[in-house]
Amino acid sequence: MKNINFKPRQKLIVPCKSTLLVHRYAETALSVWQRFKPEPTYVNMECINKFYRPPLRLIEGGDNVFYFCNEFQRINQVLRLESDSDYPCLITPESIKDIQQLAWMEVIDLIFLKDAHHPDLFKALKGTAPRSVICQLMGIRYLTIKGYCRFAGISQSSYEYMQCKFELEERVIGIPQNMNWLSDVP
Repeated sequence: MKNINFKPRQKLIVPCKSTLLVHRYAETALSVWQRFKPEPTYVNMECINKFYRPPLRLIEGGDNVFYFCNEFQRINQVLRLESDSDYPCLITPESIKDIQQLAWMEVIDLIFLKDAHHPDLFKALKGTAPRSVICQLMGIRYLTIKGYCRFAGISQSSYEYMQCKFELEERVIGIPQNMNWLSDVP
């Protein structure tokens, strides 16, 4: 039987020389997060000594492949803007439950943003997230609008107002929703 090391360990990796992938149990959470993420603000961490940068939490896959399951904003920044430098990482073994909780926690954090569109976020959570994980993270029994609103700290009438406002904005009077007619003009 193969020995599994359950102790986390530290390692320096260079993202452009290693393969850094989203863990398969975090893919859905990442896609929901990407739909609702705020506009990124960039803080240049390359100028900080590598030992003072916040470490990335990764899961080792072998053959210089690493998987991430949380800190989506930070991973995005590292891959796009800091991929040439050594980056401190905490290599940890994770259970499927831990991976799902870490990934969906990133999405749940979006609930507290100032400009969060709660009806769409609720719909995305209800349709894609594992119910047991979301309910456990939110501390509710069932994922309902009432429970969501209580967790988000908004009133149900605010939620309904956002929902109606969005539907009204979708139906812009006088402008067709589909702009394909422009390509038919000679």
